[in-house]
Amino acid sequence: MDKNRELKLEEKWQKAGFKDNIIFTWILSENEDICLELLQMILPELNITSIYDIRSEYTTKNSSVFRGVRFDVYVKDVTGRMYDIEMQIANHHDLGKRMSYYQSNLVSRSLKSGQSFVEKVDTYVIFICDFDFGGLGLPKYTTSLILEQTKERVETGEHNIVLNAKAEKFSGTSASLKAFLKFVNNGIPTDSFTEKIEKSIHELKSDTGKKVSFMDYEQNLATERYYARKEGIQEGQEKVLEKAIKKLIGKGYNKEKVIETVADFNDIERDEVEKIYDKMFVK
Repeated sequence: MDKNRELKLEEKWQKAGFKDNIIFTWILSENEDICLELLQMILPELNITSIYDIRSEYTTKNSSVFRGVRFDVYVKDVTGRMYDIEMQIANHHDLGKRMSYYQSNLVSRSLKSGQSFVEKVDTYVIFICDFDFGGLGLPKYTTSLILEQTKERVETGEHNIVLNAKAEKFSGTSASLKAFLKFVNNGIPTDSFTEKIEKSIHELKSDTGKKVSFMDYEQNLATERYYARKEGIQEGQEKVLEKAIKKLIGKGYNKEKVIETVADFNDIERDEVEKIYDKMFVK
């Protein structure tokens, strides 16, 4: 790794906070008390008393090499209910489809072979967003399946909760949830829970092993993104060449003349153009 890149990764590590995907998953997956308190805060109506089987799968979540779902934090409570807790910083305008994707994978884990649908446990996908998904300034949004003709709710046992760190209207919201969302937004702890998170972050960042893991992960991501962009540029160039080839074919040029003209005009090797030509016309 060159010195420049190493300095950038060092700076990123120093600035990383709770909103950073890796920090977030480490904090929740390695501190059962924090994870439990967060779930109790978000879903007080469930009266969650204890949790187990906490897993963090951040290491392969964003990798193009791997396939299948990769949860930020996956956890069960003592009743068997399953939770997926996700930190979402950027708004890619695809949260609905993300909910469906994560729900389908939770559901596949919730019903074992031979069990009836009555035995299916409830599943909860929770997104903590650094943007206002619903656009109403509210701290919490939920979704449900509605029968359009009667407007009645269809009970599926699948629950989606979206928290809004940019919330402005907190009427009816608990003081603890408000403090947590403000902490996600600005990184300033204001109550015992957010102070506990902040303390855990400081302890985590004093761990040199965690620092190495963080920097390795970020370096791998950067490498993958570079090759993804490079591949995208190559695909874009190929489409341009295909268009030029079709245009010359339409003018009556033979294969040799097409390859020669396209190669010379685009300043690339003729065998590259021939590969594309053959891909288009040689069966």
